[in-house]
Amino acid sequence: MTVLVGTLVGVVGALLMRPIVRHYTATNSPVWLGAPIAAVTAGAMTSQTDGVLLSVALGLLATSIVALSEIDLKVRRLPREISYPATIAGVVLLGTDALMRDRADRLLMVLAGATAFTAAMVVLFVIGRGSLGEGDVRVAPLLGSFLGYWSPGLVLPALLVASLVAAVVGVVLAVVKRTGRSTTLPFGPFLALGTAVALMSQGS
Repeated sequence: MTVLVGTLVGVVGALLMRPIVRHYTATNSPVWLGAPIAAVTAGAMTSQTDGVLLSVALGLLATSIVALSEIDLKVRRLPREISYPATIAGVVLLGTDALMRDRADRLLMVLAGATAFTAAMVVLFVIGRGSLGEGDVRVAPLLGSFLGYWSPGLVLPALLVASLVAAVVGVVLAVVKRTGRSTTLPFGPFLALGTAVALMSQGS
């Protein structure tokens, strides 16, 4: 049941998000993988959870990170029009779910995760000297709040996965395309991947 709910939210959300993606990417391709990718991502993240509300929240996250990743890959932007509303909705859904489970401590964990992820991204943004964008920092509260629901400690492995995969992809591209060290990759999709991997390892 939870997988079905999460998957449906992912599909519907992706379809509703498509006009925003089109607005930023200026593409009208009839072949669009956003909805199926969001569905698969939501289904995978909800496979080990219980509770309809939590499934809705994870479906919302899947929709958001897929749309943000597509935009970032194409135009190197992570629009606040997606990240900010998704963060607010996510915190409300996660907080409500925590209270319904009589787990008020999880509400504090959500806030701690968002704070920890944002702080880490601010540090990386400062020392990165242009390798990261402001959008990477703006999306951190969204990702961190979901990680914090299970444990703020998941922020570190999520960042490690994101950084490792980004480094591997960067090396491969440098070798294959001879891009050189000056080429930077959009980091948003890797942050999304790291977060998804961390969440898939958790239960309800």
